[in-house]
Amino acid sequence: MVEDDLFISMINKKCLEQLGHNVILVVRNGLDAIEAAKNLNPDVILMDVRISGEIDGIEAMEEIRKFSDVDVIYISGDSDPETLLRAENTKMLGFRIKPIFIDDLKDLLA
Repeated sequence: MVEDDLFISMINKKCLEQLGHNVILVVRNGLDAIEAAKNLNPDVILMDVRISGEIDGIEAMEEIRKFSDVDVIYISGDSDPETLLRAENTKMLGFRIKPIFIDDLKDLLA
């Protein structure tokens, strides 16, 4: 999971665990997300779009796509057409606007 807000990451982690998923790592920036994806080979990435660091979540996914077909669910406070188009170009599993709820994740991960 990639989320730079500690409170939101705790809530999202709890939701994922309640759905029976293991959260193997939470990182706060895109460069760490790329490294984690290389080393851990996750089944799915829950990716915030606006994160700390040099690159945003979509840019991080563009890099991850160079070596992995991992599913990605974006979460964001932004739903503008440009952001959605950029996300769609990374072969996303889904895009949800914050705040997300357990039912949002359940539907996508079923």
